[in-house]
Amino acid sequence: MTTGIRNASIQVVLATLALFGAGLANAASVTYFMNQSNTEGSWPDGIDYLSVTIFDSISNPGDIEFLVTPLAPLTISAGPNFGIQAFGFNSTQVLTAANIVDPVGWSTGSGNLDGFGSYQISEDGTGDNRQNPLSFRITGILGDVLTDYAVLGAGGAQGTYAFAAHVAGMTDVNGFTSAYFGGDNSGGGPLVPVPAAVWLLGSAFGLLGAIRRKTTA
Repeated sequence: MTTGIRNASIQVVLATLALFGAGLANAASVTYFMNQSNTEGSWPDGIDYLSVTIFDSISNPGDIEFLVTPLAPLTISAGPNFGIQAFGFNSTQVLTAANIVDPVGWSTGSGNLDGFGSYQISEDGTGDNRQNPLSFRITGILGDVLTDYAVLGAGGAQGTYAFAAHVAGMTDVNGFTSAYFGGDNSGGGPLVPVPAAVWLLGSAFGLLGAIRRKTTA
């Protein structure tokens, strides 16, 4: 490796380290759990059935991303077409469909998710494009923070919760193959760094080490 190329490569890696160091300081995530069901005979309340992680986007700086993941107490009953078919949340921000980057075939609206009440934003798919996990992104909102998207709703027969989801495609559990699940924001902890930023930072350090080893070889 020539001196010019080596120095340029090191400068690129150092710039990457600085970039991800800044991202690590600012990127954050918070996770909540959905532990309420509208079919308690099949999926009893008090068990974490899905997690909702809200985090600063690394690939799209300034945006905020959602990752809604079915957990083991739910996936143990998964059939061949299992997944999330709808998800609702509320926000202190004014959102329109233009602010939501949906999965392919999904749409953004507002509406009622069974006994968990009405939600400002309802992400809706169909039986042909259920998601496991569900990932979407909020864009074009200046100055928003993660907790802007963990807000209690108006409530319904099941209670008042920040999130609700319709999950379908389960094997028959006491006569049910789908259910609605809800969760509030009491499980959210302090903001923590996004793990992906840590992995990328480690990769940059590894690349820098490889360049230095080639230099001394």
